[in-house]
Amino acid sequence: MVFGRQRFAGVLGLVALAGAVTAGVGACGGGGSGGPSSPGGGGSSGNLSQRPKPAVGLFDTGRVHEVSLMISDDDWQSIIADSRGDEWRHATATYDGVTLEDVGVRPAGESSRFPGNQKMSIRIKFDAFAGGGKFGGYSDVNVKGEYDDQSMMRERLALGVFAALMPAPQAAHTTLTVNGASRGLFTLREDWDSTSIAAHFSPPFGPLYRVRGALPPADPYAYVNDDPASYVPLPWERHIKDTARGDEVLPPFLKALPDYSQFETFVDVNDLLAYLAAAELVMTTDGLIGGSGASDHFQYFDPQSGKFFVLPWDPDNTFGSQGEMPTKSISSKLERNALTLVVLDRSDLRSAFHAKITEAMAAIPVSAVQAQADMIYNQIKDAAHADTIKAFSNDSFDWSLTDVKTFTAARYANLQTQLQ
Repeated sequence: MVFGRQRFAGVLGLVALAGAVTAGVGACGGGGSGGPSSPGGGGSSGNLSQRPKPAVGLFDTGRVHEVSLMISDDDWQSIIADSRGDEWRHATATYDGVTLEDVGVRPAGESSRFPGNQKMSIRIKFDAFAGGGKFGGYSDVNVKGEYDDQSMMRERLALGVFAALMPAPQAAHTTLTVNGASRGLFTLREDWDSTSIAAHFSPPFGPLYRVRGALPPADPYAYVNDDPASYVPLPWERHIKDTARGDEVLPPFLKALPDYSQFETFVDVNDLLAYLAAAELVMTTDGLIGGSGASDHFQYFDPQSGKFFVLPWDPDNTFGSQGEMPTKSISSKLERNALTLVVLDRSDLRSAFHAKITEAMAAIPVSAVQAQADMIYNQIKDAAHADTIKAFSNDSFDWSLTDVKTFTAARYANLQTQLQ
């Protein structure tokens, strides 16, 4: 299959090059050509007549979006305090000038979700309550505070790199206003759900899992037994319920991983290598090859091919965000889980992985990543400078552009040295 959306590559004029890399990824049928990102939504079976059409695509990267909420003060303070968990609070949202009555709002995030975070990430769910429909084809959208990323762009930039090579969530930027008060600049991020899966894969659809590697067992790819309940909901959290196949697909997959001869039967290798190559370019310290082993990422089982596809998620710890040096070994952390261990141990897959990194650097040259960083910075800088709630200065924000670009150049140079 040629995946349905080539966002980053298109922006940078790299469609032909990135398409050549992507064409080898997967063989499971065509995805949607326009997807639900077009105004009015598409590719969704939801009742959109209950919601007006979006003014522009929900994740249009050609603008800084404007999202505002009208919500009771008590409900908003409970979100900032994270005092009522994942309970949906009633609100009226305005999305690029389009008013949406009675949406659900709750706090979101992982490490950023702590009581008192004034840049708390939130999730807006358009169909949280009875009678509410999807908006532009989507059930919900993530509005991420970027409280600890001084560049306020790393996740969007990294997702662009992933999207040039494989299926990846869309991302854009928005300002957020709550009850008439500005909350500053946020990242808009698409969820992995039935809508986004349908944009990349063809029906019948299979189960989608969020894999949380920090929970026991330490390696979420370790085989335990043949009972799916040993893996679901933890560490394999199911995200699409009504599918052609169920959780019974997990035990045979995990059981087969130590038998390297069965690897291609269960794993879409081109997709896995594309993920690993993109992860090396942006030098993520999270996800499938995180600093402490496999952590937060997604896996999709495609019933057509009978294979699992790894999907990127939340790549904000990238481009040296925590002060890392750009010299991480391309073999680092591959031994931490049973899935990527196969790539490390099998010489043919290890060679293919190295070749995929080379292809990825040619398809997405350092100059293209730097140009994209410049574009995002120029697009968001006025909103970022006006953001008085962010936890860092405007000087730090401005400096971070150079930091990201310098790190990218150094990382590419280091990868070239490692691949010689």
